[in-house]
Amino acid sequence: MSSWARLGARVELLTVLGCDLGSNAPTTGWDARGGFRTEGEAARKRRVEDARACAVLGVVPVWLAFGSGDYDRHGDEESVRAAVVTRLAGADTVLFPGHPLSHPDHAWLVDSLEPVTLSARVGRYAEQPYTQRAGSAPSSFERVESGLRDRVAKWRGIRQYRSQLELLGMRRSLTGGPRVFAFADEAISWQ
Repeated sequence: MSSWARLGARVELLTVLGCDLGSNAPTTGWDARGGFRTEGEAARKRRVEDARACAVLGVVPVWLAFGSGDYDRHGDEESVRAAVVTRLAGADTVLFPGHPLSHPDHAWLVDSLEPVTLSARVGRYAEQPYTQRAGSAPSSFERVESGLRDRVAKWRGIRQYRSQLELLGMRRSLTGGPRVFAFADEAISWQ
């Protein structure tokens, strides 16, 4: 993302399951382990972190208010699909999560968007930190070269997600911290 933005492309990071900022629904699962009390509190904190990370990378954050699997979805699958298609209208290139899809929300989203046909070039990216933990991306994914400048930007961006780092086991880890994931291979499978 950093290299595309630096080369003059308008790059947007779309968070589809951005949750409802005003929701008082109590947290469960991931957000409860992160110390958040409500869906809205978690959503507000994550948006601040997203905005900071995107500023580091030079990209634009965009959020939809659909709920993650731990909350009400705030719309059915068709509503999610319609909102995403509307948001992606006019995009030249679109990347969806692609491997290993071990996060249930990411898998649900990709399955929900499967029937969508876009005029844009579409690819699937190998998700970090999940791909690194799985060992590597499948051979159908092409390695994307990233220079030091962009990897450092990614490292700085990752570090903005302070509420998530410890939950991901990345806070103080020498073998799995932000630096390791920032310097892990990037890979995309073009469709």
